[in-house]
Amino acid sequence: MGEREEVLRQLEARLRGLCVRFWRRNPKRVYVDVPPEHSLAANCILYEEFRGRLATASGRDTRDRIEVLYHYCLDALNLVVTLRTWGDKPEPEVESVAQLFPGANFIEREIHDLLGIRFRHHPDPRRLILADDWPAGVYPLRRDYPARGGEAARARLVALLTGSPQPVAAALGTAPGAGART
Repeated sequence: MGEREEVLRQLEARLRGLCVRFWRRNPKRVYVDVPPEHSLAANCILYEEFRGRLATASGRDTRDRIEVLYHYCLDALNLVVTLRTWGDKPEPEVESVAQLFPGANFIEREIHDLLGIRFRHHPDPRRLILADDWPAGVYPLRRDYPARGGEAARARLVALLTGSPQPVAAALGTAPGAGART
């Protein structure tokens, strides 16, 4: 058995009581599904015991929940391990890993801004990407964004991205004297 296989065997055994699924996508890529209540512990194990380097995190909106995927590199083994956890909609939340890994601060803030997952015990939960006056509860990468944000939110986003000082009503063509939209 090679070194990578031995480490994967040890990792799977160590996470057995914390994860609900452990699978290999290919020889260099492993995924671990960890319920939210065990996410912080699983992240600590991968970092401290297996010397994983947190490369980044990403988020994903599924129909019923928001997922957070923490991607770790085990450089000496040329291996990527992704820990996937989730928070159930409509108010998803998971424990922050930024309290352990300061480098996770910005990426968790970005995921919150765009997908609306709350990171409990985050050291700095301020907005990072969205403007301070962005409507509360409107998350641009959520599946329900057009339904919840509607035309006004889309117009505001366009105005923010283009730097247009144009008010939302004018951007929508609904301001008095705005005329027909083209």
